Amino acid sequence: MSRVAEGADLVWFTEHHFVDDGYLPSWTPVAGAMASVTERVRFGTDICLLPFNHPVRLAEDLAVLDNLSGGRVELGVGIILSVLVTDDRSTDWPLVRAAEKYRMALYQRFFDESGEGFGDPADAIPQTWIVGDVQHCVDELKRFIDAFGITDIVTMAVPPGLRAEQMSTSLEGLFKEVVPRVKAQMQA
Repeated sequence: MSRVAEGADLVWFTEHHFVDDGYLPSWTPVAGAMASVTERVRFGTDICLLPFNHPVRLAEDLAVLDNLSGGRVELGVGIILSVLVTDDRSTDWPLVRAAEKYRMALYQRFFDESGEGFGDPADAIPQTWIVGDVQHCVDELKRFIDAFGITDIVTMAVPPGLRAEQMSTSLEGLFKEVVPRVKAQMQA
């Protein structure tokens, strides 16, 4: 995990509760462990579910983590775009697409149980991923940054239901090729 994190600027952790598929319910201990083996990567949430956190406890946990990490903690309460770097979209995208369908079905269950609803069941799952080769991802990220004035991009490292090794090639391409090119273009 630390080898991938070394090339990243920011690692955001998910927070999901009462889910049986390995989603992370408590991200601060994991971020603390990662902070102990890295020196510059920042840590945050994608997203912190504020209603599930006592405000004082959350503030205290974040303050401790921020001190332990040398000021590298950020609190995320929104959800910014994901990137799949692949030279073979026809093979790699269906796995991620299936994970997205699973995630949306899970969210549907949450909303059904809450009685709030989750939109029209006939609505298509939104395309919130940039999917393509290195140059396509660079071009799309730059277009997104230019359009919205973004300073940090958040991407889902491992969609629910997939194993980390299924995404390692994409993550390496993202952090070793795409991100450096985007940074270079933004600084030019």
